[in-house]
Amino acid sequence: MIKINKQLEPQEWTRYRCTKGARYKSIPELRKSLLEEQGYICAYCMRRIPVKDSNSNEDSRIEHLLCRVQHPESELCYNNMVICCPGAINDNFHCDKKKGDNDISFNLFDNKLISTISYGSKNGEIKSSNQQYNREIKQILNLNNKLLSKNRLETLNAIINFLKKKNDWNSYNLNNLIIKWNTKDKDGQFKPYCGIVIWFLEKKLKTTQ
Repeated sequence: MIKINKQLEPQEWTRYRCTKGARYKSIPELRKSLLEEQGYICAYCMRRIPVKDSNSNEDSRIEHLLCRVQHPESELCYNNMVICCPGAINDNFHCDKKKGDNDISFNLFDNKLISTISYGSKNGEIKSSNQQYNREIKQILNLNNKLLSKNRLETLNAIINFLKKKNDWNSYNLNNLIIKWNTKDKDGQFKPYCGIVIWFLEKKLKTTQ
């Protein structure tokens, strides 16, 4: 996971939600704004949000952090919304598709969550030092789905092999890589699974200082 830097809601959504009797619906401008805000990666698993997923007719899902069923008063609140991947890999649900009408206690827009997150460098699993967050990550969101863990590990191993090949683990090089993985590219996209790489690089940087 990475912290999501929430922006102002699009004007089109402001106009819509201020319409008398408005109820939640996905409008193109809302989806576009959330995608751009998150750099086209899933708010939970950091998987690239695909144009079309082979296991789903959906290309993305707008997620309400406080679910609409239990919190109808927040259904139009832009700060209650993120965008997620289709949430299904070989019928094994994860992210908001697994979450359903459950709530989570952590805040994706706060560094407090990110400071608790670490990863398994041997298995790619994500975990939190906060026991409640950790339970929600594993049970409510299923973020340690085998394929997600495998993809995170492959991403991590790729950056480790890159550094080994250069044989250059100095703080300057590590800092540059952290900036690169923390920054959207020219197309406004983050690299998929960037959270595990940033975590690893920051950990290595501390040992060089």
